[in-house]
Amino acid sequence: MSSLDNITSKILNDAKGKAEEIVRTAKEKAEEKYVQTMKKYDLQKKTLEENAVRERNLIVERMKSSGALKARNEKLKAKQSVIDKVIGKLKNQLVNMDEKEYIDYLRKNIDLSKSVKNKKLIVKREYIDSVKKTFPAMEVSDTEFVNSGFILEENGIQENYTFEVKLEFMRDELEVEISKLLFS
Repeated sequence: MSSLDNITSKILNDAKGKAEEIVRTAKEKAEEKYVQTMKKYDLQKKTLEENAVRERNLIVERMKSSGALKARNEKLKAKQSVIDKVIGKLKNQLVNMDEKEYIDYLRKNIDLSKSVKNKKLIVKREYIDSVKKTFPAMEVSDTEFVNSGFILEENGIQENYTFEVKLEFMRDELEVEISKLLFS
């Protein structure tokens, strides 16, 4: 029986060796798969971290840009408010000019070298007598009046030289000039 024991022992030893080889190969494959999976997850983790940093930086930049834009808008609002006040004061000064300044303004802006026939002048009520004395050749309206400046009417067509209209017409240019004077 010793031969049978030897054969059995050899079969068992061979089987044990094969089993150990199978276990060792399985462990190596499992270890390799684990390493591969960990590399894959590390790469994903690194990508996620890089994306998070990029996204954080984008958000920070957007917040900075938004803050700068809001600050700029507030600054522009403040500047526009100052410009509006300056134009308002200018308008007030023009509307409230005294009689001498008003007559001088009319002299500078009414072209007497052209025919004044059929032309009617509409002026401020309080200065009508002075205007009639200064421009005796022109018809000056006794029924229509303006708050500032004057209106020249010919054949039903009016040329409006009131300060409100002139200021509105020149507003863009005035804003640029006022801005240069105050904010440059």
